[in-house]
Amino acid sequence: MPVFSYVARNAQGQIIRGTEEAENAEVLKKLLKDRGYWVTQIKQEKEAAAAAPKKAGVKFVFGKVKLAHLAIFCRQLATLINAGVSLVRALSVLEKQSPSPRLAQIIREIAQKVQEGMSFSRALADYPKVFSNLFVGLVRAGEVGGVLDETLDRMATFLEKDLELRRKVKSAMTYPTIVTIFAIGVVVFLCTFVVPKFMKLFEELELKPEEFPIVTRMLKAFSDFLITK
Repeated sequence: MPVFSYVARNAQGQIIRGTEEAENAEVLKKLLKDRGYWVTQIKQEKEAAAAAPKKAGVKFVFGKVKLAHLAIFCRQLATLINAGVSLVRALSVLEKQSPSPRLAQIIREIAQKVQEGMSFSRALADYPKVFSNLFVGLVRAGEVGGVLDETLDRMATFLEKDLELRRKVKSAMTYPTIVTIFAIGVVVFLCTFVVPKFMKLFEELELKPEEFPIVTRMLKAFSDFLITK
């Protein structure tokens, strides 16, 4: 989708500059008008220029944002917006409360971009490793429909359920893993310490290996392998 830069004035007469994706200039002009902006200039950005903000947005951001932190962010942001707090103010508050240094930095950068006139969804799109295409798309739909708080609240619920499912899967996998490791440990112990003693006993009884059952011969071969290695 093309990216346009624009210059507009808000209801207070302040000049607003920003960039945003839109199908064409007329669609963007209508979108900005719906936000209460008086558009004075719209210009389509070149590909290199359009990609620049995205690169700048992630240049100094390191680490990984946990799913739990992202869910909390969505829930709290939805609550603040629903309470009538402006988006920029809400982001500023959540930046200071974020338990994740990386998420705090991202929120700070997003707040700055939104304050400069960029749409919230466009600012989120600059961080694809944190906010998926689905996430950004739903936020964009929430912006257009005027139900951003409801969209964020639903996203928080979705992320919380996803996190709970991952925890259940992890918990379900823990017990079989422990049992498997314990079983391997028991087999190694038997083949390393117990089987050799039985082999010596069989030798004293003058029993030949060829006379052993197939399972016993396999255990002996595995035991010899462990001891020699």
